Amino acid sequence: MTIEALLKAVPPPAIPSEAFVGPWEPIEAELGTRLPQDYKDFVRVYGSGYFMEFLGINVPRNQNTYTRFEADIHRVRGIFLEDEELPYTLWPEPGGLITFGGTDEGDHLFWLPRGAPEDWRVVVWSRGSSTFEVLDCDLTSFLAGLATGDLLPDAFPEDMLPCDHPFQPSPPRNA
Repeated sequence: MTIEALLKAVPPPAIPSEAFVGPWEPIEAELGTRLPQDYKDFVRVYGSGYFMEFLGINVPRNQNTYTRFEADIHRVRGIFLEDEELPYTLWPEPGGLITFGGTDEGDHLFWLPRGAPEDWRVVVWSRGSSTFEVLDCDLTSFLAGLATGDLLPDAFPEDMLPCDHPFQPSPPRNA
């Protein structure tokens, strides 16, 4: 998919906060895989911020270590390392889940990296039930579906809509 459905559902900010335009090669080399193009487009166009007033997508090289893509992959992996009953492996294992965001409620968002990056599905881990839900969509379709009400993961609040601020850029950080 492309970012077009998301652009129609949620207008991007005029000036994105901490948008990332590349280079992607060092990040993909560290991961050992390419990343989906819709994610690259998302972090370039929307930058850092919150969707639906509770959900954040990690952005490479972000100043905030909790939403910096590279740091969060290692942090989230550490959270799940001791769980021997996970239904999925985690990055850096081949085909292991790769985190790309989370919610204020402690839920985690992952890609299920099977096939080409454009085919990766979104997986939501619910902190409340400790379950994984695989959704048949890519990142930008996931976000567009949340904003339009066409998609509601089990872990997410039923009263998400209406939402006054479908996307709110992160405030500028002081140097």
